[in-house]
Amino acid sequence: MKIDIKIIETDDDYQSCLFIRKQVFIIGQNIPVEIELDDDKIDATYFLANLSGNPVGTARYRKTDFGIKLERFAVLENARNFGVGKALVLFIINYLKNEKNIYLNAQKSVIDFYAKLGFDSRGDIFFEAEIPHQKMVFSG
Repeated sequence: MKIDIKIIETDDDYQSCLFIRKQVFIIGQNIPVEIELDDDKIDATYFLANLSGNPVGTARYRKTDFGIKLERFAVLENARNFGVGKALVLFIINYLKNEKNIYLNAQKSVIDFYAKLGFDSRGDIFFEAEIPHQKMVFSG
């Protein structure tokens, strides 16, 4: 199965990203819509992952006062364990290769996943949307 990742440029691609996030976060993890769908309040760059031509994964990044924050990594349940999440992370890290401070807030269940891709845990576990998270900084 072939994984293709692109920066989204069309509304159709953006809608695919929103669909994936709704399936993973709102339906799958019961995150309130008003927390998850904050796109009108931020300026972000979005990515879409296709597996064999079908949109199955998404992520975004945005600039903050602390650096570049990677967010909203989501892969549809039926497309997991094919390397889509890893491909998304590596694609975005490569895209941002000239940036200094890249970080994310990982859900506790995927801390080891991000650690294997070069992220180091920082600080204490905290809660977002009632889900335990860990700040992680990319160290390469």
